[in-house]
Amino acid sequence: MSELNRRLSALAQQQPHTADIALEPAMIKPIPTHRHRTVVAIIMGLSVIAIIIVFSKSWHQSVTVTTKKIAVISPPEVAPIPATRSVKPAVVVAPITSVTPNVAVTDVKSSLVELPVAEPAVETLEIEQELASSYEQGYDNGYQHALAEQQSVKNITVASPPAVKPEPKPLPSRLSIQTVALTASQLADVEYRKAQKALRQANSRQGIIHLEAALKYRPQWVTARKKLAALYYGRGDDRQAVTILQQGLQLQPNNTELRLTLAKLLVNKQQQQAAFVVLQQPKNVDSVAFLAMRAGLAQQLNHTELALASYQQLLRHDAMDGRWWLGLAIAQERNQQPALALAAYRNGLIHGGLSSASQQFIQQRIIALQTKRS
Repeated sequence: MSELNRRLSALAQQQPHTADIALEPAMIKPIPTHRHRTVVAIIMGLSVIAIIIVFSKSWHQSVTVTTKKIAVISPPEVAPIPATRSVKPAVVVAPITSVTPNVAVTDVKSSLVELPVAEPAVETLEIEQELASSYEQGYDNGYQHALAEQQSVKNITVASPPAVKPEPKPLPSRLSIQTVALTASQLADVEYRKAQKALRQANSRQGIIHLEAALKYRPQWVTARKKLAALYYGRGDDRQAVTILQQGLQLQPNNTELRLTLAKLLVNKQQQQAAFVVLQQPKNVDSVAFLAMRAGLAQQLNHTELALASYQQLLRHDAMDGRWWLGLAIAQERNQQPALALAAYRNGLIHGGLSSASQQFIQQRIIALQTKRS
């Protein structure tokens, strides 16, 4: 812009004679109103845009141009503006001092013929090129700036809302009936649970029915058989209770639980000999309850050898129980073993666990055995 100002100043100094040229208004026929308004609006809009762009680049510089008067050169002949084309007229920016002539508007072609054509100045073409270059530079800068702003707007990513997963639709409720083949063991479990439910409701008859059904599915089920025998015994049907237990022993001869249950039932019926027969087998047993009952019945029925063997097995399980020492001492005394019996009586007093009557009996037997030895 400083170069442009310098050239304008030089031009003003080189052409002082142009100040004497008087400006005369041209007689121009008026053009149609609508075309006049359109052309004026376009020219004014383009002029405002060009001025804003040019001066936005040089707002920080102070421009002082001293000119007296500059001749206004009429623009070249302009063809009528088509409806589909936009014309960019050449714009000459020059400050006018004080006179604003009233110009009558006529047809463009006729006015150009009538007006005298002024001779172009030496640097007029260069000035126009400078102005056009400045306009294009300002326009390009403004376009680039607007394009950069629009590009930055495009680059802004808008955070999309989180995807909402649709909730699964609930399946329609339906009733499906399937036939499931249960094993014999499973059927026995079902019947046993039904029996327990019936017994909780104090319905022993229904409990017996379900327990018998469970034993049909699983004949070797000891727990169900013992409970069924107890129900029969509780209802007073001792014969049926014994029969149920004997059927179980036929299937499982060495089952100590069934033998012990049957022996207790027979003892309650005062059938000690029958109970002792049941407990004679098997010989080697690990059940303390089975050995204790067999030893007591053998002692009561004078089966000394079996009683002696049973008490010795009990002492191997628990040597700190005085009851087993007392039973062993009695069996040894009956078996004509006084010295061993005396030692067993003394061990019974030492380990305790006996009633007062049993302790008095032991003391009496110790005195008697000591007297016999002396």
